[in-house]
Amino acid sequence: MGSSTEHRAALAALGLNTKPRSRQDLARLVARCHPASQPWSAVQTAAYRRVWEELESGCEADVPVAA
Repeated sequence: MGSSTEHRAALAALGLNTKPRSRQDLARLVARCHPASQPWSAVQTAAYRRVWEELESGCEADVPVAA
């Protein structure tokens, strides 16, 4: 399975249609889609980690958010 295919599958598991621009954006989008009162499945946890790590490796980890 290719990297872009895995990334699309991870986004789908999280209920997202677009790639987040940063880790902060990822957290915001996921919080909007998933209530904190409901536990995540192992698939959702792995998907979040996959997207987070891809954003981190893309040097987007510490990009400041524009005011």
